[in-house]
Amino acid sequence: MISLGISVSDYVPERGHIDPEVYARVDYIEYGGHFPPMKDPGVERIRALGHAPRMTRHLVSVELPAELDVTAEVETIRRDLTGARPEYLVTDFGFWRLGGREVESLWFRPCTLSAATASHIARNAEALGTRLGMLVHPENPFSLSFVGELSLCGFMRELAGRGAKLCFDVGHFYAVCLNTGTPVREAFEQLPFEAFRVAHIAGLSSVEYGGRRFLLDNHNVPPLAECVDLLAEATRRAPDLQWVTYEAELASTDVQHAGLDAIERVLR
Repeated sequence: MISLGISVSDYVPERGHIDPEVYARVDYIEYGGHFPPMKDPGVERIRALGHAPRMTRHLVSVELPAELDVTAEVETIRRDLTGARPEYLVTDFGFWRLGGREVESLWFRPCTLSAATASHIARNAEALGTRLGMLVHPENPFSLSFVGELSLCGFMRELAGRGAKLCFDVGHFYAVCLNTGTPVREAFEQLPFEAFRVAHIAGLSSVEYGGRRFLLDNHNVPPLAECVDLLAEATRRAPDLQWVTYEAELASTDVQHAGLDAIERVLR
């Protein structure tokens, strides 16, 4: 049975609204904010309502060195998780280089897809997971510019081949395919489904820049039907996929319900 969750992040009480019915629909919340989870006003409110007692954590990452100081990073994460016991961690650490001009300014983190990057990400994830006593799942990245010798799918296979258990972000995958002119179906067939443990799905928005159109990650809108279809197929082909998180912490209540409706139709 796959568990369905929804994201929560950096709740601002005077600007936000928490609809108890949204959180009554999900099995868990995935916190992705900059506060320690147990100090976030949104998490406090949801827990006070008695909903979503299960929690997971999307780590907020910065660019990290190839040779991670595991001891220091473990202590940072443990402080962040004080009072919480997430059932898994997701991270995008290690992918990004800060900077970017022209098209890159739309999404300011160029991304390195290389065997060397995959090697240190897999090594860091294993080391952190061992020390923390919980699984750490690297997530396939979203970017508008890439360097390195690997395709996105080749990069994910490289991570899986090094033992990493992955978070498959459906929207990231679909957007990168369309933005780079990669055939979606051809790329989908190359994914390492056996390594997937978590799936993320969120909305996407189309923008125009320099005479070209791009899809960008957008947690304010419902997921595209094409992404929901890919999620449905991924759940059938990934034997060890256990968690699906709808990333909609910025969305209105109506959008949250609409997205959950679409996802539930293919999961339940």
